[in-house]
Amino acid sequence: MPRLLVALLVAVLGVTVSAAAGLKKIVTHSPDSLAPKTAPAHWLPPEAWVYNHWLPYDEARLYKVVGITRNELWQQLRDDHRTLAQLAAKHGWKDPKKLAATLVAPRAASVDAATLARLQDRAERTITQGHLAQHVFFHSLHQFALPSAAPELFGVTDAQFRELRRAELSPLAIGRLHGRSPGEVQAQAIAVLEDRLHAGVAGHAMSREQAKILERRQLSQLPRWLDQQRYNGPPRTASGALTALPKDYASNPSISGDGRSVAYESYRQKLPLALKFGEIAVLRKSLQSGRTTLVSTVNKPGPTGLQPASSYNPSISGTGSRVVYESSDGNQNFGKRYGRINVLLCDLSAAHAGSHTKPVDTSNTPPGESDSQSAYNPAVSADGRSVAFQAVSGGRTRILVQTPRGVRSVVSGRTAGSTRFSDPFEPGISADGSRLVFTRSHGVVGVGRSGGSSVEVQDLKTGKRLMVARSASDPAISADGRFVAFSSEAEDLPGGGGPGIYLYDLATKKTVQVARGAALDPVVARAGRAVAFTVTSGQTSYVAVWHAKSGKVERVSVARPGLAADGRSDDPSISDDGTRIAFVSTATNLVSRKNDGKKAIYVRDLKAGTTSLISNPAKAYAVGS
Repeated sequence: MPRLLVALLVAVLGVTVSAAAGLKKIVTHSPDSLAPKTAPAHWLPPEAWVYNHWLPYDEARLYKVVGITRNELWQQLRDDHRTLAQLAAKHGWKDPKKLAATLVAPRAASVDAATLARLQDRAERTITQGHLAQHVFFHSLHQFALPSAAPELFGVTDAQFRELRRAELSPLAIGRLHGRSPGEVQAQAIAVLEDRLHAGVAGHAMSREQAKILERRQLSQLPRWLDQQRYNGPPRTASGALTALPKDYASNPSISGDGRSVAYESYRQKLPLALKFGEIAVLRKSLQSGRTTLVSTVNKPGPTGLQPASSYNPSISGTGSRVVYESSDGNQNFGKRYGRINVLLCDLSAAHAGSHTKPVDTSNTPPGESDSQSAYNPAVSADGRSVAFQAVSGGRTRILVQTPRGVRSVVSGRTAGSTRFSDPFEPGISADGSRLVFTRSHGVVGVGRSGGSSVEVQDLKTGKRLMVARSASDPAISADGRFVAFSSEAEDLPGGGGPGIYLYDLATKKTVQVARGAALDPVVARAGRAVAFTVTSGQTSYVAVWHAKSGKVERVSVARPGLAADGRSDDPSISDDGTRIAFVSTATNLVSRKNDGKKAIYVRDLKAGTTSLISNPAKAYAVGS
């Protein structure tokens, strides 16, 4: 569950906090009739209808009968100690049993008496249990179906998939490392979700009308879930208790083109701080002054008290003066990400008057389609004037680009018939905002591993689209817009082909192999002078850099030459001149003062031969903005 990590910590430590009212006593045991005696409040019954989100009544009927909107329901369940029953009572429905019977009444014509009684019991549980209702209504991709199909989808076992997700590899990255293209992964994932929908309808667990609502919701959210590094699932537990207490940590660095600043995510595991600052915050560290700035907005007042918001996935401009990032409202009582996702832009050049933050425009919507319910995965140009990002509208994924002239849709997802799809992923943008790179995922649902992906570049001035590689993904574009690094398994590429990292020159149309084997996350310096990437094998990984001039590969995640990191290192970001590389590591030996094994941000200065610790969670809460 998206708030399970903190929820488990709360249950173990006995800490209870309400965002709206401060400290208070709450029930710490699950109210569900199937819950064992030791089950904490966030426990969910291991029933297929719960984990597959098979709502026993039609959502539209709920809103009409009770007289509420989906947004009102979201606001009520944002604190999952509150229930739908409490909201319904305000609208005249005092008896949950009567409301449950009314909601499932239309199903009587298509099911027998025993099934109807079972549906009414389930309906009552969604009405009287806050967390169960929050899960079924708003956590549509928090399910077991996709992880359980990991061997077919991602080429690993269910257990291996969960371990790699805990290491914060995205589902697409896991599939990529095991020979699955984004198109193959997406096609198989859609097939798995649709199979679950058909099973729910066939078993009379939900109606066809509700299945259509859930299908649209899941398929529109799927591209972001597939490309998401952040792990939202449960930590390791034994008999309901954490095997280890979670710690604050940092991840996802973005280094400025001039190599002087790094933006990154800071995770807060202590509940009062998560509520005050958000579960995740975006920080910027100046490598010149040593000053750390809180970039992201913190919680804000609302009709029900504090409204915690989490911020993550930053991209920083060339001089470090502008940072774009994702932001979503948090669960009120645990600070976990819960609301719609937006892209925000913070202009730090106005820091003397307070940092200036505003939402990135998502108004460019085709006629007849609803506005985007989600905007995410931003990339800012080095000059800070253009922002590329993904959005969902009309149930499909698009890439939008905002410039001082406004926002426009550049790449749109498409469907052909009921089984074919084509969606854009992984946008990147050149320094001057003139070129956009992205992955195009395409495939056929339900026809084996039928799908593929290609890396393409679009000239935003002329509209001309260029094909970089047909069997490729995971792209990055150099600041000057000339070079594109990408991952591929194609056998017909230079250097012998096969799995590895490649670099394509848009001017000469030539491709060179940068690294061979299981590698991902390439980032490329200006003029293609260097490419940094992650080399991975199972649970181990390290960061390396390829130098164009010599053709040699150098290990980056080291304390000094000959002393490699003793933990997992990944997720590199490179400066324009290729001399500074930021990365994430769990190593204990990279610097003398960091030895606890939690994830932290480092910068390797290749010219000076030094490695520096950038993140310091212990001081992250007192920084200025």
